[in-house]
Amino acid sequence: MKGRDVILGILQNKPRTGYEINEILQNQISYFYDGTYGMIYPTLKKLEREGKVKKETIIQDDKPNKNIFSITDEGKEELNEYLNSEDISEVFKSDFLMKLFFGDNLSKKQVVKLINKEIETKENQIQSLESSLKKWQLQGISDLQKITVGYGLAQYKAVVNYLKVQLKALED
Repeated sequence: MKGRDVILGILQNKPRTGYEINEILQNQISYFYDGTYGMIYPTLKKLEREGKVKKETIIQDDKPNKNIFSITDEGKEELNEYLNSEDISEVFKSDFLMKLFFGDNLSKKQVVKLINKEIETKENQIQSLESSLKKWQLQGISDLQKITVGYGLAQYKAVVNYLKVQLKALED
């Protein structure tokens, strides 16, 4: 999945500003896509040059002008190609797992601390996602979007349960 696919997906339902795109990246899909604020505008500019999005500039008094981006028919076509592609590769990265994998020289106390920290992190992510889900349901969230949130919650909860079992085994 490329940043352009994500931005086209975000724009498929309604036109948005770069700020609104960033809000969605950071608050709604950050648990399964690691997008950065710095990639938004260069990607939008490229998509605009290619005719995949169009930009409308709203002139504002006493404020900077507002640029609102919307997906074009060509952009919808590209998004549909991505959605219909059979390529579903996932890239998973975890500093926690890297430290654990190479942590043979860590003391038992350090390993326990590392695992406890990861459990705490995942529990905070669960709490944050559950809180966000309540807000999104009030604002309107599709059934497919609920599935993605449920997937994220299930994954985080499974990790917490697994790590608690492993922690207990280490402490015995």
